[in-house]
Amino acid sequence: MPFTLKQFGILTEKTLLFLFIMKKDGQVIAFNNRCKVLFPNECDRIKGRYITDFVIDEDVPIFIKTISKLSLETPIVNESFTFPLSKTGVLSLKFDFTLHNDLVYVTGIDTTEEYKEHRALITISKLTKTGAWYFDVMNQEMYWTKGCYLIKELDPDTPMTRDLGASFYPKESRDRVENYLSTLIQNKEPYEYTEKIITHKGNEKWIKVVAQPVIYRNEVVYVNGTIADITDRHNYVEKLKYNEETKHLALKGIQSGLFDHFIDKKEVFYSEAFKKMLGLPLDTHIVPEQEFREMIHPDDIDKALKKHKNNLEKDGNHYHNQYRLRGKKGKYRFYEVHGFKRKNEKGETVRMVGNLIDVHQKKLSKKTIEESKKRLIAMVNNGMDYIILLNTKGEILMADEDSLKIIKRDFDVDPTGSTSLFIDVMPVNFKPSFADNFNEALKGNTIKKEIERVTHNGTNQWLETKYIPILDDASKVDSVLITFHDITEEKLAELAIKQAHIKEHELSELKSNILSNLSHEIRTPLNGIIAISTLLQTEENPEERIKLTEYLKESQDRLFDTLNTLGGFSEIESIQKNLNYSELDINYVVETSFREYRHLANAKKLEYTLDLDESCPQASIDENLFNTALNNIIHNAIKYTIDGSVQVKIKTKRSKKNIYIYIIDTGIGIDKDNYQKIFDPFVQESIGFSRKYEGTGMGLSLSKRYIEILGGSIKVKSKLGKGTEFIIIIPKCV
Repeated sequence: MPFTLKQFGILTEKTLLFLFIMKKDGQVIAFNNRCKVLFPNECDRIKGRYITDFVIDEDVPIFIKTISKLSLETPIVNESFTFPLSKTGVLSLKFDFTLHNDLVYVTGIDTTEEYKEHRALITISKLTKTGAWYFDVMNQEMYWTKGCYLIKELDPDTPMTRDLGASFYPKESRDRVENYLSTLIQNKEPYEYTEKIITHKGNEKWIKVVAQPVIYRNEVVYVNGTIADITDRHNYVEKLKYNEETKHLALKGIQSGLFDHFIDKKEVFYSEAFKKMLGLPLDTHIVPEQEFREMIHPDDIDKALKKHKNNLEKDGNHYHNQYRLRGKKGKYRFYEVHGFKRKNEKGETVRMVGNLIDVHQKKLSKKTIEESKKRLIAMVNNGMDYIILLNTKGEILMADEDSLKIIKRDFDVDPTGSTSLFIDVMPVNFKPSFADNFNEALKGNTIKKEIERVTHNGTNQWLETKYIPILDDASKVDSVLITFHDITEEKLAELAIKQAHIKEHELSELKSNILSNLSHEIRTPLNGIIAISTLLQTEENPEERIKLTEYLKESQDRLFDTLNTLGGFSEIESIQKNLNYSELDINYVVETSFREYRHLANAKKLEYTLDLDESCPQASIDENLFNTALNNIIHNAIKYTIDGSVQVKIKTKRSKKNIYIYIIDTGIGIDKDNYQKIFDPFVQESIGFSRKYEGTGMGLSLSKRYIEILGGSIKVKSKLGKGTEFIIIIPKCV
């Protein structure tokens, strides 16, 4: 039976429901008296206003979204909204919206208490990163609160299913998680678990899930549960576990035992590891200090006790000692003690906590290393090489004693006391090749080179250098060994052998020259004498006989000259003993030799000149010996000049001690390589039967020897094809 108007009026005014009629845009048309509590100060002016003017700000967009859902297909929707009240705080209403003839009829019920609990739950969820969920077993429906969505980093509007909820777990744990819920439904027993998930955004989290069954008629109809983000706690626990494991492994790895020493009571509490290390009874927690001291090696006890006393008395909290202790098998091992001291108000140490560390193997290894190092250094220092070991930066790691002495002496640097780059303390002539050789060694290549250097006392030294890469266990270069082997003796021997070969070759050439020249110079005039003598016997023409006689005289003179020159070499020692020195005018002596060869120069139509010194320099010489030397040089100048000039001049202006006699020609010249050879006996630039000019090749050699006997010297300047300048230098009379 429908309500009468009176009944309906009483119902609307006496009910606890909140009733509204409004337009689709939320404008209020009518409301019952119950609604006055929502706007007590504006009741007369509420009509024509919008409901959104009275709800809290965060509910305005929710209201607009809810109203927009109303349509002919969806004529009824519901949503909760909160109204602020001046006296009682907030009022939360759950509205049912019904669309009819373009008007919206609204009924609301007070859900303030539920709202407060809901807000509190939301706040707690945010603070504790938790969410609530339930599963409808009959309908297989899953529901999540916002907290669950936040933890999974998923849009709250996403419809939730059991499969979607399981998809956040890694594949390896997904079946196990699914089985939790299935087992609960079957056994009706609650469960909880901790698992890892991968959120919608790909982040890794750890969650704790708790589930409680709701039973009706001995069947599970609902499952209520919570989910909590415990990532921070899980990471912290894992870190603690890791730290504890690390500490445990560290103590185990260094064979360490913990102890707690009460100084005043002279009692020491030892950890189980400590007692196992020393073979002490495991059921004994306290060991008297005296008993521990008896375990110390007799040779170490006095030093250990003295250091123990000093450690307790000194400032600071750190304690350190070391000694040998008798172990469980009665053998002594090396140990180090590290501790932290606690002091009283007087500054006295009353307690010490620390650990005993087994360093026996370390000590033995160190001893072995020291012994090996001593042997290595002994080998290095007693070897024949200079040895330098560099790291990959080029810094000196080790060097033999001789190398260290050289570096200290030349650079005032001690590589054993400070870091030193080898390039900063090496001889200058090592540097150009060092960088390239060192870099090649760093690539794993062995380099071998020879270097010549000048030592500090001015002698030359030859060294054979080797750059040898040293590889680590990973076959990477971690250092470079450089050796310098002294090969000076081998080099000198090698040079001596080369010089001997050269000298042997020169002597062989000299022998050939002597035989060739003497054969030519003696045979030619002899042949002339024999031939001319034969012709004279048959020649009847007086004029021809005169000419033949002149030719015979020339051959005779030439033969005598050759024999005299040879005699000059054999008589040098007797000449030195029978010199006749006298002070002579050099202008006069030189002019005498100059006149002697004028006819030869005129015969070749050469410009032949003499330039005397105006100061008329005097020299103490043997005139015959000097003239012989000068004559040879002038004769050679004319002989080797085809055309041009031969000039002889004397100069003393530029020297107070010496007289300079120049013989300058425009002849064939001398090659630079033959400057010294021309003064060797029996040597000419052209030799053998193919030579262009006659002579024994002994003239210049004799001239040089004679001038040197007189205390002078001869120099030569020449240019091939342009001419030659000989300079005779003799001391002036002072």
